[in-house]
Amino acid sequence: MNQIWDESEVIKEIKHIVLSTFNIDLSDKPDTMPIGDLGLDSMGILDVIMSLEDVIGQNLNNIDLPKNPTLRDVADMVIQNMQAGGHD
Repeated sequence: MNQIWDESEVIKEIKHIVLSTFNIDLSDKPDTMPIGDLGLDSMGILDVIMSLEDVIGQNLNNIDLPKNPTLRDVADMVIQNMQAGGHD
């Protein structure tokens, strides 16, 4: 996929991946809540990121995130990578 998604699209996809992979429903959770508070650890976040790479068809080369990122932090990281064009 060559289009750049907006933040709400990425967050929607993250929530879908978390539900299908970990059976954690984030539909009523705020985008600003730390992911650790939502039931995901760092390995879970990596699983989500790898799934996002498959969905968007692009490797995310710069996955620099704060210690306990929010859904919005992850979405912003994805968008920055998409804008940088990191196709591998």
